[in-house]
Amino acid sequence: MTTAQKAMRLFAVLVAGAEKPAPQGAAAIFRGEVRLHAMMFWLRNPDYLAWELLDIFERTCDPRLLATAREMLRDDEPILRRDAMLKWRFGAYEPLDDELAILTAHGLVRTTMKPAGARSAGNDFLLLPGSLELAEGPEDNIAYRWYGQRMAIVAAVSGSDGGATLKERQYRHFEYFSTRPPDPIPSILLRVLDRLAKLTGGA
Repeated sequence: MTTAQKAMRLFAVLVAGAEKPAPQGAAAIFRGEVRLHAMMFWLRNPDYLAWELLDIFERTCDPRLLATAREMLRDDEPILRRDAMLKWRFGAYEPLDDELAILTAHGLVRTTMKPAGARSAGNDFLLLPGSLELAEGPEDNIAYRWYGQRMAIVAAVSGSDGGATLKERQYRHFEYFSTRPPDPIPSILLRVLDRLAKLTGGA
């Protein structure tokens, strides 16, 4: 995947996870770099995303969630769409400097540093005027359209949870928790397939 393609993917994550109101001069704001990496992880690992859908299905009995997870697995998304992320100190992580540089150069995103505690700082990401309109435009871009569709699911799964809470949900998986930095976080596809079979009676 080229850096430009990665920038397009990152843009889809920022758009889906952004909120309003935003600081003056911005169209929307994505709050927190930890949250960004957590949402990116679900986009790049459809098996973990399908697991979240099954979790919510068991709480709500919403058949649409089960159908979406089954479709993702039937279409082999955890194999064809998987792009493993490396494990670092606080979980899945990948440097985004090059992708952010492209988005910044095109006047779409600006990074702002904010205090995040006595010993650390975190980044927020401002979506600049025109960025949301651009995100609605590339209907002929099949890759971006897929990112946008999947990020709608990721955003629904994430809800209003902050980055730390999203990471806690991901750390519940032994495969994620036990990975030693800087190794890639492994797939949970077989466990997801087994869980889906039990929920659907193998249908």
